[in-house]
Amino acid sequence: MEKRTVLGWLILFLAVVALTSCATAPVKPITQADLPDLTGEWKGYYDERTSGVTYPIEMTISDGLSGSWTWHRGNQPSNTSSFRAWIENGRFITSWGTSQINLQLRKGEGKMRLEGDWKAGQWEGTMYVNKVK
Repeated sequence: MEKRTVLGWLILFLAVVALTSCATAPVKPITQADLPDLTGEWKGYYDERTSGVTYPIEMTISDGLSGSWTWHRGNQPSNTSSFRAWIENGRFITSWGTSQINLQLRKGEGKMRLEGDWKAGQWEGTMYVNKVK
């Protein structure tokens, strides 16, 4: 019975390793060729490093890397604002005042994800958004 239990745990461990290694698309520097693929709707989450709380975020990117964000924050009203982004060193960058969002692209197997760091005034954390349309 012990051998069967150990074998079961080993199979479960190997399955988890295989699934997590295949599920993550590689990081890819963003190029001009990727710009049409970035256009569309994105949904994901952002967290605040100081509180450790995670909130939903929605993003729409239009042609020319302009767009809008909708930041949700618990039971507080959502905050929607527009942005203008650019590509720098293969990353999606947008900034306003002393705030900045700096995202890298994961692309593969028909899926796209932007992920990275954000800083807005005294708050900062990480975020990711997956392309949904």
